[in-house]
Amino acid sequence: MNPKIGKNVNRQKLLEAMVYFSKEVKNPTKMMMYKLLAELDFRHFEETGMPVTNLEYVAWKRGPVPKGLHEEITEGDQLILPKDFSDSLGCDKSEIETESGEKIRMFLFRHKRKPNLKVFSPRQQRILKEVAEIYKYATATEASKASHEPGKPWTKTIKKYGREGDVIDYIDQLTEKSPVSKQEATEMMEEAKAFLNNYQQ
Repeated sequence: MNPKIGKNVNRQKLLEAMVYFSKEVKNPTKMMMYKLLAELDFRHFEETGMPVTNLEYVAWKRGPVPKGLHEEITEGDQLILPKDFSDSLGCDKSEIETESGEKIRMFLFRHKRKPNLKVFSPRQQRILKEVAEIYKYATATEASKASHEPGKPWTKTIKKYGREGDVIDYIDQLTEKSPVSKQEATEMMEEAKAFLNNYQQ
């Protein structure tokens, strides 16, 4: 396991989510994939007090970015998939030209097999499908704009710290209408972290 991504990350669910999104979404670019994973994790957290993949997200300029995953798959200006992902996912390089004439390099994920949805709970499967349906035909730019809407994790973090680059706290996403309280969510996350730390030693 690569230490960059963090040992508490549920790597199997992360991989299957990426395979699923690359199959179901029209524009599975790197930035779009980051957005989809964040939507999956934060939507599930709002309902249960627990994320799906346990990725840690940072509020970057264009939206939430899973820093550990980004560092693992990014090498200079290239995208390099880890060995345990390469049998399931591919990545194609493309280039688009903006209206202003600027050329932007993009990486598009490509699924090599069907996703194994059995690793997800029924609730997780539902949210996975909801997120894919919402962003099925969206561009990376449209997804980035959606990240900046009021009440979204990225927006809350920028408002809280007044700058980009800070970690998005899952707990901050809970409201009075959330099924779980901030205290309950904090306790569940601490218990899960302790379990994983002991299990993976």
